[in-house]
Amino acid sequence: MKGSADIYAVQAARAAFPVGLEQPEGAFRFSADALLLARFATEQALPEGAVLAELGAGCGVVSLAVLLKKPEWRAVGLEREAVLAEAAECNAAALGFEGSFTPLCGDVASRDDLRLMRERLVEQDRAGENAAKTDTLPMFDAVMANPPWRVEGSGRVPPSDLRRRALFGTPDTFREFFSAADALLKNGGLLVAVSGAERTADMLAALPKRLNPEVLRFVFTKNSAPAEFVLLMARKNGKGALRVEKGNYFLAPLTIAGGG
Repeated sequence: MKGSADIYAVQAARAAFPVGLEQPEGAFRFSADALLLARFATEQALPEGAVLAELGAGCGVVSLAVLLKKPEWRAVGLEREAVLAEAAECNAAALGFEGSFTPLCGDVASRDDLRLMRERLVEQDRAGENAAKTDTLPMFDAVMANPPWRVEGSGRVPPSDLRRRALFGTPDTFREFFSAADALLKNGGLLVAVSGAERTADMLAALPKRLNPEVLRFVFTKNSAPAEFVLLMARKNGKGALRVEKGNYFLAPLTIAGGG
């Protein structure tokens, strides 16, 4: 059990969230799209003890924001940059979620790394004495994805390689992230993803056949401007019709977690 000083430190960190998160020098600093994704994920109808995967976890901001709203859920993150995966682990500890959020360093294109994510769920169960008596590795109720969606040449290239890799993807990025989600999700599980609105067609084209798009929500920052972001929800082996929504104007992104 944590000492009183640790409890107070955790309470202070949660109250300040997302201010104070560790973000390595030279790495990409999380931005509005990550917080939009977290809020969108918490709106989904998932089981009380839902288990989520986060692909491209960065410093862990999306999973941690979700757990602040849904502390009964658990998450495993996958991040290819070791320095960011280490920062995510530190942030989980600072917020008191080291038992319910496990960040890993790995690649979404590696089936071995995806299997490791599923194995970490078993370890979380054992730590909480909730292990199911089965030899089959568990699957996830939802996968959250914020792929590098900017296209090379579409904006200023940052001087840091870490920032460049976090911002700019390849023609295969959406396909790799969504194929990984398909491999991790249980039947009926949800993919929730975010991108710049200009990449909507590319997102939909990259979805595997089993991931049926059911919600597209366009988020506007100004009344007179085109949508800036798009949020996608797709269901594995779903049959629902696609619903297109207009999100509220994006006015206060940093209030998403509240600090509860």
